[in-house]
Amino acid sequence: MKEQEVHNAIVKKPFPGFQTYFASTNVDISFGAGGVGNGKSYSLVLGFAEPLMLDPDFRCLISRRSLGNQKAGGGFVDTFKDIFGEYVKVKEADTPRISFQSGAYCDLTYIDPTNIDRMRERAKGWQYDAIAIDELTEMPWEVFTYIQSRNRGKSKTFTGKFRATFNPKRTHWTRRFIDWYVGVDGKGIPDRIGKVRFFFVAGSTVDDVIWGDSKEEVYAKCKIQIDSLIKDLKGKAKYQDFIKSFTLYEGTVDENEALMEGNAGYVGSVAASGTRSAAGLIGVNYNADPDSDEKIPIPSTSAQGVFNNNPAVNGDKWITVDLADYGTDNLVALAWDGFHAYDILILSKSTPRENAMAVKTFAFEHGTAESHIIFDATAGRYFNDYIPDAVPYISLNKPFGLYQLTAMTVKDMCYIRLCKMIEEGNLTFDDKLAVQTYTHQNLKYKVTIENEFMEECSVVRFDDMQSGKKRLWNKKKMNQMLGKGRSMDLLDPCAMRMLPCANIEYGNEIQAGYYNHEEETKQASHTQTEGSIYDEHLWY
Repeated sequence: MKEQEVHNAIVKKPFPGFQTYFASTNVDISFGAGGVGNGKSYSLVLGFAEPLMLDPDFRCLISRRSLGNQKAGGGFVDTFKDIFGEYVKVKEADTPRISFQSGAYCDLTYIDPTNIDRMRERAKGWQYDAIAIDELTEMPWEVFTYIQSRNRGKSKTFTGKFRATFNPKRTHWTRRFIDWYVGVDGKGIPDRIGKVRFFFVAGSTVDDVIWGDSKEEVYAKCKIQIDSLIKDLKGKAKYQDFIKSFTLYEGTVDENEALMEGNAGYVGSVAASGTRSAAGLIGVNYNADPDSDEKIPIPSTSAQGVFNNNPAVNGDKWITVDLADYGTDNLVALAWDGFHAYDILILSKSTPRENAMAVKTFAFEHGTAESHIIFDATAGRYFNDYIPDAVPYISLNKPFGLYQLTAMTVKDMCYIRLCKMIEEGNLTFDDKLAVQTYTHQNLKYKVTIENEFMEECSVVRFDDMQSGKKRLWNKKKMNQMLGKGRSMDLLDPCAMRMLPCANIEYGNEIQAGYYNHEEETKQASHTQTEGSIYDEHLWY
């Protein structure tokens, strides 16, 4: 058979996972995302079929973190043999090379990310038309950016291309990199998967990536920086040369017909790894993080219980307010009966006075004393000008109360208790809140309270300090994990509800609230009737 005939036979061969053009498209960089068993590696190899078989100058590299993964059963050596059979020659050395009759070849190697300097030294002489990394979530951002500098070769048909496959992992940089393609529910947005976008890396982190729908749009955002680079090259490059194209493809295990027909029970084995793991490995949910499910302070099952458990009411009413200080985010206020949130107030782009007046009305409607309004006072001290009795919550203040030695700040102290309350089923949301929707300032479309709450719970993390205290991850770090420019809209006012509990032992919060409510009711009644000529009990 002629090479062209072999090529035609290969690309028509049914294979699991992504479209045939996953790696043969002209897009500079493309990622293939999916769960286990969906043929990511198979698709990666098949996508290089055309240049490998027809272009004598083509050179490519496929890497993983471990060389053993390349040679192991089902690794890339076996994959090449399975796809190309007698038309390839395999040199199984320390770094296997797959040679084609065309003169092209593919090297299989490893990239060790544990020592970035050593990795750079080892790779500085590489020159490949196409570079692919299998399981990109094993690699840090620094590897991704450096390896692209080795993306150079002599091929006239297919060069300067980078390909990668990965399983969803929320805490990895890939989640933020592909954020535009992902919906608030963690699923890929169908209309966006496969769409080509353009980007320029304007700094040293994934958060410095500038995106646009065209190279012109990206250039407009980065003109000064790109023009400086063009000047350094004495005008021998155009702005288009500095801007890369990118797209994301998806594959699911059900597309692997051979696996489903021969071992359909495999999905049961994956599901046995746990709900959140299965969501990422089978359902392609980018908000899943299989590696960290057991380590997170608020497990997904506990977060779900907030909407399923019996209401944690005790008559002790409070209002907690997360202020939108400069109109750049939502104001979110929660109304509480005990530790049961039963109503919510959301304001967008409001003034300080409007904020205070709206909360004051909200409290009056729910029969909540102004002294039981807790507000975020870090940048909202103005609130006491309108409601003098409201309680300021200053997150960076030193902790106090029974458990002050466990936390670095008031916010850490409140979040630690909040996590315990949620895990023990002692914090609940009303059914009507679960299905209620609101438009997030940075999403521009409606999300449900339940979904947003679950999302926020999944990104809560603490660092263990040398002193033995815990420190909550900073707001920027958790917001980045949330993606879409979101912030902790719901959990922050929930944490504020923990402020009055500082001197209460863990587990006694609801009972203590009963006592406080009774005492305050008695005091209020006494204040209203003491010495009043209208008190009928004083008549004779």
